[in-house]
Amino acid sequence: MLQTGTSMSFASSSASGDLLEPYAVPNALVELVRSAESWLVIVSPYFDPWRHLRDALVDAREAGVKIKFLIREDQMREKKVIRHFRDLELKPLALKRLHAKIYISDKQALLTSMNLYAGSRESVEFGLCIDRQRHAELYEAVFRQAYSLLKKSELVELPSPKPRGAPVQKAAPVQKAAPVQKAASVQKAAPVQKAAQAKTWTPPAKAVASISAPAQSAAKGAASCTEVDEEALKRLSKTQAESYRLWCEKHSVHRVAKERQCTESTIRYHLAAAIEVGLIPVEHVVTEKQRNIIAEAIGRVGPNAGQGAIVKTSQGPVCYGEVACVLAAMKLLRCRAPQVPSVPGRR
Repeated sequence: MLQTGTSMSFASSSASGDLLEPYAVPNALVELVRSAESWLVIVSPYFDPWRHLRDALVDAREAGVKIKFLIREDQMREKKVIRHFRDLELKPLALKRLHAKIYISDKQALLTSMNLYAGSRESVEFGLCIDRQRHAELYEAVFRQAYSLLKKSELVELPSPKPRGAPVQKAAPVQKAAPVQKAASVQKAAPVQKAAQAKTWTPPAKAVASISAPAQSAAKGAASCTEVDEEALKRLSKTQAESYRLWCEKHSVHRVAKERQCTESTIRYHLAAAIEVGLIPVEHVVTEKQRNIIAEAIGRVGPNAGQGAIVKTSQGPVCYGEVACVLAAMKLLRCRAPQVPSVPGRR
């Protein structure tokens, strides 16, 4: 068995693709969504996502990834399915009698027997992972097939939410009354105080002593919550900001993952955004051993090869979230690197 990370394993690998282990398909799908950088196409007759998949779709959408979702036409009469699309802010496309399952991004494709049901995670499924670079010919064929289905589909207009009933409408004036307003102002003050306490957390002395001077200054900046940090915080999505807030409070990726009921890799994906804007030093999120493994892999394939290639090339188990954190730190260093002034008279 070829281990490619903490969440994906291949039963066999060939020029035609990587055959996944039967129970590895759900994780492979989530990682496919997370590794997408510009676009993502999901072709599935059914849609009832589990938490990790929902989080991945939200993160992808907030990161600017363009998502096309093709579903079976009769499923759009199901209230639960409509609610999923509305909550995730996705615009579904519909096609009659659809039963194909194709998941493809700008990095890789996944052909599988698995339906997008939460219960399917416990099923024995088939899955073939197709890397865009290593399996270019098959990837292009899958892309053409998915694109042909999209051309046959129709955009579905989601019905508007039902208006509130009379009792709810009558309650509105009561909420606007003076006593209610005072109570609301008191309730809003408490979260602000808690957030301030969370942001003033000081990293452990051992952790600060073990990192470099630039990282120490970054850690102090994250702890003191200056105006610069507030500006950086605005660059995070709501999901990323929530994970960052909990990390400042709990000081542990594991604890944050447990609190948010996500995988540690997912939380590291969120914290990677905070690392990129200088809120967190990467040393506090990824261990030195993992950073060295990832750095060696990046040295072999280059930083622009994509997270999937870096994970597969790593000489040890690493997750996509750890790779995202290291790449974010590298991007931050490039942004902070001083520009060499040009010499007059030279080109």
